Amino acid sequence: MDKKIYKFSYGGKLKKIFAKLINLFFNTLIGTFLAFVTMFVLGKVNVYLESIVSDSIILTRIELGVAISEILFFAVISLFPQKVVIKGDTIKVYRYNLSEFCRGFNDKMKIANIESIEKVPKTSFANLPVFDAYARIVDWNDFIKITMSTGVALHYISVENSDDFINEVKKRQSMIENNHTFETKASPNMFQFDLQRGYMPDCDEIVLGVNGVEFKTDKATAGLINVKNISYNDILLCKKSDKHSINGVDSDNIVEIKTATQTYYIPIKNPYNFINELYKKLNTCNQ
Repeated sequence: MDKKIYKFSYGGKLKKIFAKLINLFFNTLIGTFLAFVTMFVLGKVNVYLESIVSDSIILTRIELGVAISEILFFAVISLFPQKVVIKGDTIKVYRYNLSEFCRGFNDKMKIANIESIEKVPKTSFANLPVFDAYARIVDWNDFIKITMSTGVALHYISVENSDDFINEVKKRQSMIENNHTFETKASPNMFQFDLQRGYMPDCDEIVLGVNGVEFKTDKATAGLINVKNISYNDILLCKKSDKHSINGVDSDNIVEIKTATQTYYIPIKNPYNFINELYKKLNTCNQ
């Protein structure tokens, strides 16, 4: 199921500015406290380093630089767009709020552990957590309360399109109750090169297309395999090769594809799966 993103709702531009300022205040305040702790620790370390480093001013500058960088980091990150992301069976709330230090910088919830999700009326104002100061100025039309069965019992968030958000969560709860899994399954018609590098989307794929095998490559891989596509009608044989290296690239997963005019050696992850799926395509073409 696709990932869905919901922005925080503030109830107007002025409220949004005010909320950001509150977030900035808390982050800077706590960031400053952490900076002093850092300076204290580094000061203790510097006592031992002074016997090695003759210029103590350098150590002091490093100490101040780290502390200032720490404050700036937490100040800047507090201005990041706040949002709620639903992906699979998980909800993640990107608060970027250090005042939530007792439960984590951001919130992560398993949908299966949600006991209830509902809108909160303004009359519940007095029951809001002390540290959720920015929640007091959000749009009450989109203010949501999530009750969990484990971990942090209550979560308060305000998101745009709150009704859609609630319906999406309930829909996924129902799917989980029906033993639906959210794991993304790879297409049986798509494979990856077995190369000495990480996966590179759009230029590191082997596709069993309608008319033949298509190789989506970058320049380096194109020079390695020397082929862009092979028609199913031209393939005479496909098998696991005895080779363990081609053109200087080591691989134990080299597939040999033979045509009437040429033999190609392609390093492919899950080679036996590729061979099986290819022969399914060839049998379909022959029929």
